[in-house]
Amino acid sequence: MLQLIKQFDAQLAKKIQTDVSLTPYTTFKIGGPAKYFFIAQNNEDLVRAVSYTRKLKIPHYILAGGSNLLISDNGYDGLIILNQANEIIFKDNNRVVADAGAKLFDLVNQTVEHGLTGLEWAAGIPGSVGGAIRGNAGAYRGEMADNIIGVEIMRGSKQFILSKEQCEFDYRDSIFKHNNDLIISGEWQLESGDKLKSQEKIKEILEKRKNNQPLEYPSAGCIFKNIEINSANLDKIDNLKNLPAEYLQYKKIPAAWLIEQTGLKGEKIGDAQISEKHANFIINLGQATAEQVKELIDLVKNQVKQKFDLHLEEEVQYLGF
Repeated sequence: MLQLIKQFDAQLAKKIQTDVSLTPYTTFKIGGPAKYFFIAQNNEDLVRAVSYTRKLKIPHYILAGGSNLLISDNGYDGLIILNQANEIIFKDNNRVVADAGAKLFDLVNQTVEHGLTGLEWAAGIPGSVGGAIRGNAGAYRGEMADNIIGVEIMRGSKQFILSKEQCEFDYRDSIFKHNNDLIISGEWQLESGDKLKSQEKIKEILEKRKNNQPLEYPSAGCIFKNIEINSANLDKIDNLKNLPAEYLQYKKIPAAWLIEQTGLKGEKIGDAQISEKHANFIINLGQATAEQVKELIDLVKNQVKQKFDLHLEEEVQYLGF
């Protein structure tokens, strides 16, 4: 691979770093080194870098906000492309375009400053715009797909825009989780709003997060997707005791509730712990390893399966395992 990296380096005329620790680049503060590391400072860098890696068949991974991600203690034996393209552009008719590398909270704050409403629900969610689009991030009855109207991508060597329908958004899912499209930017159609009301809403959401989530510790956010209630699992749901009525109303059972019922809240392996504040968070108490986190994840999945015959699916992504 070294010879390919040298070719890559020469074509971009920018230095590739080697053996770079990925710990500082994740919200979990966990992860070994990247064998090769390149910083894309704008979309031109990003597109060129991905084009060359595909042409040279270099294994690579796009990293931006580093949330919702667990990186192996052994690191990544390929090229990490750190996407720092972060431009946010406001257009006519309440439309806004944001680069995939922009921070989600910057997008939220700037839209509110411009008197627009529609993205307040995302206040406090860490990570990047691109990651949020890929996973259709959501909270407080809102999600990325609600206001999005297009996503600029590179597929193969061609760049074009996908409509909302073409993105195939679903619960914490999109077409981008099932193909190799490079997300370059997204565009949203928002509404004119009251800046003070939006700021008050954000303040309330941030207060809820502070009270309900272990924000004082490094984490990847929620580890598991919530369970969607449907015809395939309704018989199992009917057997659950003490199930709050609102879960049936919204047709989703929080993974945190199921984990609490197993008695695993607060369980520790090394410095990795299932949060005592929010059972769907695994926190890093200081020196947690990826292996310890993975052991806790497997323990939770096994216990929930054994107790309720329900399968918890990870929301967190794995790299280097």
